[in-house]
Amino acid sequence: MAAQTVGTADRYVGETTRQLRDGFGVYKYPNSFFTYEGEWVKGKKHGHGKLLMKDGTYYEGEFFHGEIDGHGFRKFANGNTYSGQFSKGEMNGHGVMTCPDGSRYEGEFDHNQREGHGVLTDPDGGVYEGSFHKNKRHGPGSQTYSGGERYEGDFVRDIRQGHGELRYPDGTIYEGQWRNDMFNGEGTMIHASGMVYEGMWINGKPEVEATKIVIIGEQSIDVTQGTAFSLQVELRDDEDKVVSENGREIQVSAAVRYFAPTQGTTLFDLVEDMEETPFSSPYGYEVVSYPLTDLDQLPPDYNVKPSPRPSFLIAEQTIHEAGSDAASDVGHDEAGDPDANTTLEADNASTGTSSQHRSRSPSDAPLPEETPLPPPPNSCRSEAGGLFFKDLFLPGAPPMYRPFILMDEMDKEKGGKGGKKSRNPSAIKPGRAGSVASSRSSRSESATSTQNLEVKLESKLSTLGKHNEGKFARPGDYVIMVHDVTTPQFLGRSLQPAFITVKVTPPKHKGGGAAPGKKKSSHKHT
Repeated sequence: MAAQTVGTADRYVGETTRQLRDGFGVYKYPNSFFTYEGEWVKGKKHGHGKLLMKDGTYYEGEFFHGEIDGHGFRKFANGNTYSGQFSKGEMNGHGVMTCPDGSRYEGEFDHNQREGHGVLTDPDGGVYEGSFHKNKRHGPGSQTYSGGERYEGDFVRDIRQGHGELRYPDGTIYEGQWRNDMFNGEGTMIHASGMVYEGMWINGKPEVEATKIVIIGEQSIDVTQGTAFSLQVELRDDEDKVVSENGREIQVSAAVRYFAPTQGTTLFDLVEDMEETPFSSPYGYEVVSYPLTDLDQLPPDYNVKPSPRPSFLIAEQTIHEAGSDAASDVGHDEAGDPDANTTLEADNASTGTSSQHRSRSPSDAPLPEETPLPPPPNSCRSEAGGLFFKDLFLPGAPPMYRPFILMDEMDKEKGGKGGKKSRNPSAIKPGRAGSVASSRSSRSESATSTQNLEVKLESKLSTLGKHNEGKFARPGDYVIMVHDVTTPQFLGRSLQPAFITVKVTPPKHKGGGAAPGKKKSSHKHT
């Protein structure tokens, strides 16, 4: 039948059959909010059509006996769009919804809500794939976050709860129980640093968490020059209980007590040139970094006599220098050796440091022959909350170790002014090299009055670079520091470090015997 125009009250323009809307037509509803244009069958919307709303929203798709039913496209007032299955005017079945903020859901719907399996992409790029219930993530699923983390496990009403595994971009993995979107219950974390924690978690943190490092035993020990010592360390909580952590990386280092020159003096100005920067210690005085090694790192020219005692806190082993008399030079006055001056003169002659050359610029002086320092001890990994640093050793200072040179000069100035005894516990008499170097420096200063203190110190540095203090640390006060160097930090923080003082003392020789490294003569003089 041909299309006809009906009365204004009916607001329909289109095809009819037996006075019923049938075929294609446009109908404006009496409330003027809805307008339908599309196919009609026996007076009902049926087939393909488009229902427009006065607010600009619309539905376009399939109709069945007057209802929105089948596949269609819907645009909502808030800007959301949906393309998918409809049933009785509601989103039902599989569909895709996109939002102006960039989020997108593709999956199952039931009564206009996400229900069943689906994939939800967040505005920040995070993606969830899994089960939904009443528009929320609920049941098993996997969530990839914008920061790179990935969770796979259970959800309850949009939060992680139940059992799940979370993987971080740095390699850290947590697997265990969740509650309220946090680690709660039994779980295991394998940290990117190599640390492993297995046990109970409460609100995202281990039930028992280490907060500090503790050194077992006395907090101040005496070590004879040329001996090793060991440290036993535990990881403890605030209640001083051992925490069974595995894999936390701990490093040990050393420092020596430092006495700063008086402000305003030339020596004070030279401190700025020091590579070793002073820093505070828990003992009320400043220290500077000092070399530390262990017996495994020592070069072949050291002979180690195994200790008959088991290593616990202080396991001493005597270290004899093979073919060297350096040990006898440390901490002994040159007055007891009648050949001291002769020996040093010969050394100076071979190195070009005779008195007539003392006024040379330090840049013209031959570079000292340096003995490489042994490497520092390797870091240790905790096992069940404990670890052990075996046979640590304080070697001699580097040839150009400025802190000792500056402290020696301070002692020398104090002695020249009032004859006072040095208050520097880590400074000893410079031995044969220091004595002759001082006398030559004095002659040089009298001949060259314009030579400043900086040049003098550089010259002394060059001299002591050749005549160093041997392979053993000076007698004096040292600080051993035990630090948490776990990288990256476990749960965002490091443990409080531990400190212990070590007092290095000169070796005691029984019955006037020779110092280590020198053999006592068996010939009798007649």
